[in-house]
Amino acid sequence: MKTLATLLIMITLLLSGCGLKQGVETSAQKAYLYFSGDTDDVLVSIDNGEPFEVKEGRENQYSIKPGKHLIEISKDGEIIIKREIYVGDGIAKEIEVR
Repeated sequence: MKTLATLLIMITLLLSGCGLKQGVETSAQKAYLYFSGDTDDVLVSIDNGEPFEVKEGRENQYSIKPGKHLIEISKDGEIIIKREIYVGDGIAKEIEVR
C-alpha cells in the first residue's frame, strides 16, 4: 500500500510539471489623433517634431504613443493652437482646428 501511494504521488508530481505554459501577448501601445475643422494649409508638430500636413476627418487618424504630448498647429507661419494633451492607449483624440 505504501508503494502504491508513493507511486501515485510520483506520477502526480511528474504530470503536474508537464502542463501547457502559455504567455500573455500584448500588442504595442498606440493612440491616435484626428483633426476636424479648417485643416487647409495647416502644419502640425507633435512634441516639437517635424511639422506635417494633416487631412480633416475621423477616417484620417495619425498614430502616436499613448501619454502626454505637446501639439502645435500653425497656419501661414503663425501658431494658432498650442496645447498639451493626454491620450490613453487605444484612444482616438479629436483636435479641432478653428
